Amino acid sequence: MSEILQAFGAAGAMIAGLDPKLAEIVLLSLRISLAAVILASLIGLPLGAAIAVNRFAGRRTLIVMLNALMGLPPVVVGLIVYL
Repeated sequence: MSEILQAFGAAGAMIAGLDPKLAEIVLLSLRISLAAVILASLIGLPLGAAIAVNRFAGRRTLIVMLNALMGLPPVVVGLIVYL
């Protein structure tokens, strides 16, 4: 138990002291997340608009599948992509 408390203490000290390595890690994570959101938006928004506006065979099935996929946890999708 004391090891966990020491780890939390060290983490708090790094955050309070604005550790440069920690700031580098946080900024890298933010840059990657922002890039992923931009890429997903560039792909997803036009496709979503096309599905919403256009009528085509299989549209209802596609909507049901997309709704089902949105319910999957990201960890499951990551494992499937990894495999």
